[in-house]
Amino acid sequence: MEVKFDVKMTQKIMYNFLMNHTYRSMTGVMGILFGIAAFVIFGITLGHAETFMSVLYLLFGIWFLLYLPINLYLRSAKQVKSNPVFQKPLHYTINDEGITTEQGDQQAQMKWEDLVKVTETKMSLLIYTGKRYSFVLPKEAMGSRYKDVAALIKKHMPDRKVKMK
Repeated sequence: MEVKFDVKMTQKIMYNFLMNHTYRSMTGVMGILFGIAAFVIFGITLGHAETFMSVLYLLFGIWFLLYLPINLYLRSAKQVKSNPVFQKPLHYTINDEGITTEQGDQQAQMKWEDLVKVTETKMSLLIYTGKRYSFVLPKEAMGSRYKDVAALIKKHMPDRKVKMK
């Protein structure tokens, strides 16, 4: 079986990737917990401690729970606009050999055994080629071929490396 499709990266897809990548890590989970804790401590200390300390907890809560997602949103827009790879569609071919990407006269192939993990988000499949690098395959780009792509992934990758519904 072979599946071919094109991906034109959008700010929406990139933001989904960055949010998923950030908040599924230990650092992201700890950031959420620190943000919630800061808001709780703000509520407890308000009127019972120095105003400066309460405001400091409020600022920490805002930093962890509001600033980071907004910053990721702005970074996703900048990345899609400024990265030359995202200016033209990437052509993907997924088959029993692995994943081949083509853009213009450039071509790269990854064999199944070289892939680190696959994670499914609401909008995409993230196929990691390293700890911080992945193919971002939007479900909308795959359309009806999504099930074929999922079948190839499940066929060629160990279950422990695949987090799909």
